[in-house]
Amino acid sequence: MFILLILLIRFSLVYSSTTCSIFPSLNCSCFQSNIDLNVTLTTKIYSHLYCQGNSLNKTTFQYPFGSDFKYQSRFRTISIEIFNKNHVEIHSHQFDSLAMLFSQTNPDIQVNISLRFDGFSQITFHEYSLTSAMFQQKHQNKNLRIDFIPSTYNLTQIETNEENMTNIEEQFHFSLNCFSGLTVSQLTIYVHTKEDYFSSISSFEQIFNNTNIGELHLHGTIIPPNLSSLNRTFKGHIRSLILHRHVDIIDSTSFPFYSHVYSYTIHSIEAHSMNLSSFVPFYINLRRLEIMKPSFEVSINYLIPSLDFLTLDIEHLTDKTLLAARHIRHLKLGSRLRTINSDVLKLLSNRLYYFDLSDIDLSQMTLDSHCLLLKYLSNNSQQQQLNIIYPRIENLNECNCDRLFLNSIQINSKSYSNNNYSTCSKLCMFSDCQIISEYFKEKYSLNKDDLIYIVNETINDKNNSNEHFSSIDLYSDPIDVDMMSFLINQTDEQERNETQRRLTTTTTTISIIIDMANISVIENIEEYDDKIYLYSTPKFVEPSIDEMNEPQDPYRILSFSWLSFFIGVSVVFLLIIILSFIIFLIVQYRKNHNFKPVPVYV
Repeated sequence: MFILLILLIRFSLVYSSTTCSIFPSLNCSCFQSNIDLNVTLTTKIYSHLYCQGNSLNKTTFQYPFGSDFKYQSRFRTISIEIFNKNHVEIHSHQFDSLAMLFSQTNPDIQVNISLRFDGFSQITFHEYSLTSAMFQQKHQNKNLRIDFIPSTYNLTQIETNEENMTNIEEQFHFSLNCFSGLTVSQLTIYVHTKEDYFSSISSFEQIFNNTNIGELHLHGTIIPPNLSSLNRTFKGHIRSLILHRHVDIIDSTSFPFYSHVYSYTIHSIEAHSMNLSSFVPFYINLRRLEIMKPSFEVSINYLIPSLDFLTLDIEHLTDKTLLAARHIRHLKLGSRLRTINSDVLKLLSNRLYYFDLSDIDLSQMTLDSHCLLLKYLSNNSQQQQLNIIYPRIENLNECNCDRLFLNSIQINSKSYSNNNYSTCSKLCMFSDCQIISEYFKEKYSLNKDDLIYIVNETINDKNNSNEHFSSIDLYSDPIDVDMMSFLINQTDEQERNETQRRLTTTTTTISIIIDMANISVIENIEEYDDKIYLYSTPKFVEPSIDEMNEPQDPYRILSFSWLSFFIGVSVVFLLIIILSFIIFLIVQYRKNHNFKPVPVYV
């Protein structure tokens, strides 16, 4: 079922599937893709074949075949999965009949065979068990994948019973010349064993002798090399070896030296430390170093002259990261990148030929590092010797300034006229990144009509503006809109290039000069934006000393406030009442104490 799931994910263009009779002892399903639908034949054809069974013997892939075997010869992928808890034997030329299923496949198409052995206690590969006879010679691009999943019982026995280790070592048995004559573009071997055990006495040279392999990928284990005399009789040709491993330490023990491969790639996943000194000076074919999700601060502190490709999926690119890797020609950074030291990009010498940033997520980086990387891309976008793979922008909103900036520097849109830009480009003049804002200010100029257009468009599309320019709050409420409209409408018909505006408050008078012909030269616009971000209402700029010393306009019309008048009258009236009451109390007091009643005699 695992291979079936892989097929469904990998071939997203599959339209239908059906049960087909190819090998009688196996349950097979044929999958059809849109390519098959375009072929006009009397018989329905299929591109993908998946078969599974519980046994494997000499006759499993031999004549007699199923009823659909002779009609289905245009497959592009064939997947075989064997579930067997016992000893599995791969006999000589076991899978050669699969080549007939590729006989009418287009020779320019890549063909793939996947073999999966699940739950076995022991597996044996006899001589010539896997050869190029399982493919058609006409196909130049041939890939083979093998999955080994031993039974859980044997994995537990490896951990707990050291006395049986001699027998367990034969869980994988490879005869001499078992892969002899195998010629493929890519061979991928997955060994799903705990703690990366590969229980076999066979060496790398013994298994891959007399083979011709373009890329050899080993996952989950290491097949140790042999340093004995057999090493000198190795006649295989392996262009590239990629060793994928989850290890604690990146060193020569976890990644041994394979002298017979032309290019050696170390692909480490979630390592906790690294000792590059163990690779020097013997690893003369170490061309690639790929460090994925490390739990330590990566520092290439030893010079490896043969190292040409470096892939780092790290969070922090510091000045020590590429300390001894300035000679590399290919550098790729992963999606976990968050910060970049300001000097690290300067360390890259002129040898750098390929800079891959396709996995970078700019939104996850800090603002300083984000802007630093964009500045580097802008400065090096026209260099012929440096091939830059830019960050992916397909998932970004169309109004995202990063997207607009990267698109612009890639297509060199300087040839376009100033009218060829959108409201989004105008808004990018206020980006948090200085390199973006300066780029768009230099590229385009704004006039009064542009500013009015920005205001109107931003009000109509308020949500999008807030999402992508969260740090700029120019139009977040009606007060801000009124303020922006006020700035626009203060243009004098007689002097459009330079206008003086004065805003009066209860405590201060402010004067700001705006050049409406070219808003990019306004010196205080950034300060204004910052203050708008900090306060919900506009924060006016204090007037200069010269402005405060200027005489006031004698013809300024003073406004009359009825509210102030009524408040003043009320205060005066209240004071009169209080004063009258006090006088009344004084008079009553003096009357009671200074005048005594005189008796009158009749």
